[in-house]
Amino acid sequence: MGRRKVTKYQKFKVLTLLQAGLTYQEIRNTLGVSNGCISNIAKKETLNLPLENRPDQGRKKSTTPKDDRHLIILRTVRRRLFNAGYKSYTTKWKPYRKPHHRSARLRFARKYSTWSFNEWKNVIFSDESHFEVFNRKNRSFVRRLPSEADQPFNFQPRVQGGGGSVSVWGVMTAKGVGPLAFYDGRMNGPNYIDVIKPQLLPYIKKNFDSNSSWHYVQDNAPCHKKYMGYHRYKAHFNYHPTTVDELQQLILKLRTEIPVETCQNLVQSISRRLETCIRVKGNTPSKY
Repeated sequence: MGRRKVTKYQKFKVLTLLQAGLTYQEIRNTLGVSNGCISNIAKKETLNLPLENRPDQGRKKSTTPKDDRHLIILRTVRRRLFNAGYKSYTTKWKPYRKPHHRSARLRFARKYSTWSFNEWKNVIFSDESHFEVFNRKNRSFVRRLPSEADQPFNFQPRVQGGGGSVSVWGVMTAKGVGPLAFYDGRMNGPNYIDVIKPQLLPYIKKNFDSNSSWHYVQDNAPCHKKYMGYHRYKAHFNYHPTTVDELQQLILKLRTEIPVETCQNLVQSISRRLETCIRVKGNTPSKY
């Protein structure tokens, strides 16, 4: 560790105390400087030399200005992080949960964590979803040169109003996917009943015995009355519809391609999801 430089202000204070008749020890105890420093200041005053520190005093820097520019380069940092296993990922979308939301999730998880798969087989999971022809919220990435910023492939088309949209309601159980209904307009209480009534009751009569019990589960949308966690099926495809009719046909096609095993695996995973929810105390940091 190098010696601490004495400022010009401190040197003037030393000189003032010397002129006041204080001893070296008294000045050292007062200002925290060494006897050698006090002696040098006294000599400079006797020889009428300036008290300022000469330029380039002290230990020389071990690096040159060119070396300093290469100490931290963003490209090198990225490369080292990548080699260490740190890759670039997009952030996950999770609902914002206030403390009372986390408490409710934790209570629900503790209440149903002991259910077996046979009990979860009697649960009908439902949800609504909204799809737009053009203005989808998925992110697109391109790899290009800096000079290609205005090339056609670098743009994602957007139209006012989304170019048409489709809203759907559907259900699934451990037996597979259930009915799928398209609806128009904003989903509210009366509209919700009109959508599910002709679809849900016939499905229940067909798939559940009259003597068996079943549970219909919804999320916490305002038009619903009961909250429960749910899972969305996300399909990956390259075909992009350009009209509402094509979007409806694509949704129906993807729905029929969901195997029963996928639904069963989702239902079987509920116990693990509840255990995870209990472990994180109803908070968000989990893969579910």
